[in-house]
Amino acid sequence: LPQLVQLLQGNYNKISNLKAEIVAISHESVAENKRIHQQHKLKYFSLSDPTAKTIQNYNVLDFGRFSKVSFFLIDKQGIIRWRSTHSSVNPDDLPKIDDLLKAIRLAQ
Repeated sequence: LPQLVQLLQGNYNKISNLKAEIVAISHESVAENKRIHQQHKLKYFSLSDPTAKTIQNYNVLDFGRFSKVSFFLIDKQGIIRWRSTHSSVNPDDLPKIDDLLKAIRLAQ
């Protein structure tokens, strides 16, 4: 989703300045993930989960086949401090950057 890339890439420095890191997980293959990463010159990590095991473990499958657009704020102890899940079919259904930044600040 171009809107998702824009949200994360466009605000990477704001997130990074709060000592937080973005890690994206996609059901795409390693090769496709690499192509997307290079095409958009992404600053953040993007991991492949072609079997959708991680996606299933976080309970974010949409229609049983696709991953929902989901955000998890996980602290250094591995505890989920904030979660925001959105439709995989509506590209405008994304969290507001201010909500994400606020969640990061509250988790620190």
